[in-house]
Amino acid sequence: MNRRDGYEDAIGLHKDVKTVKNMLLREDHPQQMFISILGESGVGKSTLIKAILRHRVVINQFEIIVGHDLPPDMTAEEILQEIYSRASSEGQCQLDEGIDITDKLRHILEKKRYLVVIGEISSKTILNCVRASLPEDNNASRVLLVLDSESEEVAWHANSMNKDGINGIHMLGRLDEKRSGELFCWRAFRKEVFDVKEDTSKYDNIVHDITGGYPLAIVLLAGLLRFKEKPGQWEAVLQQLRHGPGTRKEAQGVEGNKMSSTTQDNLSTRTTLERVFWESFEDLPNDLKSCFLYLVACPKNTSIDVDVIVRMWMAEGFIKPQSGKTMEELGYNFLKELALRCLVHIEKMNRMGKIELVSVHRSLYQFLYSEAREAGFIDVHGMHDIFVPPSEKDPSNDSQSRNHKGQNDLKFLPGSKFLRVISVRGLRIKELPSEIGDMVHLRYLAVTECEDLKELLFSIKGLLNLQTLDMRVTQVEEIHPSFWKIKTLRHVLADKLTLPASIKEELDELQTLWGVKPALEGEWDQGSCPLHKMTKLRTLYLHGFNQFKHGAALESALGKMSLLENLWLDGDEIPLCVFTAQSLRYLQTVWLGGTIKWPEAGYDVRKVRPNLVRLTVTVVMDSSEEVPQHIKDELHGILVVKVNDL
Repeated sequence: MNRRDGYEDAIGLHKDVKTVKNMLLREDHPQQMFISILGESGVGKSTLIKAILRHRVVINQFEIIVGHDLPPDMTAEEILQEIYSRASSEGQCQLDEGIDITDKLRHILEKKRYLVVIGEISSKTILNCVRASLPEDNNASRVLLVLDSESEEVAWHANSMNKDGINGIHMLGRLDEKRSGELFCWRAFRKEVFDVKEDTSKYDNIVHDITGGYPLAIVLLAGLLRFKEKPGQWEAVLQQLRHGPGTRKEAQGVEGNKMSSTTQDNLSTRTTLERVFWESFEDLPNDLKSCFLYLVACPKNTSIDVDVIVRMWMAEGFIKPQSGKTMEELGYNFLKELALRCLVHIEKMNRMGKIELVSVHRSLYQFLYSEAREAGFIDVHGMHDIFVPPSEKDPSNDSQSRNHKGQNDLKFLPGSKFLRVISVRGLRIKELPSEIGDMVHLRYLAVTECEDLKELLFSIKGLLNLQTLDMRVTQVEEIHPSFWKIKTLRHVLADKLTLPASIKEELDELQTLWGVKPALEGEWDQGSCPLHKMTKLRTLYLHGFNQFKHGAALESALGKMSLLENLWLDGDEIPLCVFTAQSLRYLQTVWLGGTIKWPEAGYDVRKVRPNLVRLTVTVVMDSSEEVPQHIKDELHGILVVKVNDL
């Protein structure tokens, strides 16, 4: 049952992986080729694509690979911009903003063998625009489309673009009994259970009967049973789903004899999936159910940052304190349970095995959205739902007031004085409403990717319950000193926030301090260093420090941070204590920029840093800085050296 061919995550899809891989790599067709993966939503298309893109042979054959996880409902222009952005990050090439996107994309892809993977193109018109922007150099470049059954017309149109009558359509269907049972057992059992002691083939028939061979329904069923006892509870759930009533929310108003075959298949799929989903949803504990419903607040078809969503859960009061664990740890355990139940999909894990990004399948998202709305749990509104009074528009630039990339207005926020969470991203705002400073219930305030925002004008001392302040990718450098008196602070994230000269009271709850720097004037000493009041930190990113002004106090403060796990330091000189301080045994990831004081040869770094999994150092090209050979040898597999070309 354990596979060693690199397709561990594509259980039941191994033949499909090989078929599509061969289509991508066929040597007898050097012309550009469009390949379409066509199938029902949730039938395993994304799993198939991810397995293919991890295959070493595919990676080695293409110079540029652009992944498929594009946001939904994008225009042709937005798709091309996204492809260019991702391709340029690989090709390290940026052109003047005034150049047309088609020319920019052609420039970066020309003479290179590329693989562009695009999901859910909604029309032939958009596909034509994409094709016209991709160069054809007869070097076996490929465009891989991921399409739902409703977009079959787009797939056939793409197929007509291939020369010599080459067929580029791969239909992805449901699983048969054997493969249904294989996928179910892989997800429901722990790996060590796969031995001769139990005949798992007995589940093939009943699993296929319940799910119809629909992969998403199979993994949901497996995730549900992982939290049930065998054999009694397993048998009860399986029999109930096999012979029980229909879905919790039956489809209404559609007569079967008036439906097309595609519509009938889609309704059958939805009915099957919905029945299993609601069984799994109702099995969730109440606290976890609230956390799961809250994911509707995140945009559909996007990756969800685990740290961010856990902080939001905390702010909303979904996570109750327990002795011996932080609320962050409890929230992360909630997230892990959702992943084990297959209600969320793990997108990324770090080197320590911690989940960093997750996503909700769009079919499940729709069920979740419906439940959240009907239960009055949450309302989700788009930008077009926000009313902007005519008096607030600029009459000289009416188009800008209709464009979300123009200046945005947040004056509607103070009307909700009981908000606990405010999260604003990517808006062109120069200031926040001053009334936010009076929102005493606010626990989470994130204003990110707002590059015009330079300062917080309101008095922040009124935010007595604030837990998280996130100002990354803004121009904010100063904040009122009273901010550092908020005892409930747990996470402060910025890019270049100036620390106060000193802090009088302990910030016992503070776990994250990211993107901060010392003030230009003044020095730190043992009595004034603000870091001395932040001894419970788990993550610290400090830059702009000077060894003469801040070095001794910084070393002293680090010596007290026994819980620190992630450390980023960027200054003129990195202190030796990063490698030698006995208190920093929990360190897992370290990033260093500056002249580094290395331990002497013979010093056992691994002994005092037993949890270290990644050490990244930056050196300037053509400088005399070099990592000592004994460090390279001792930290082989952990050390990463990056060169900055100044």
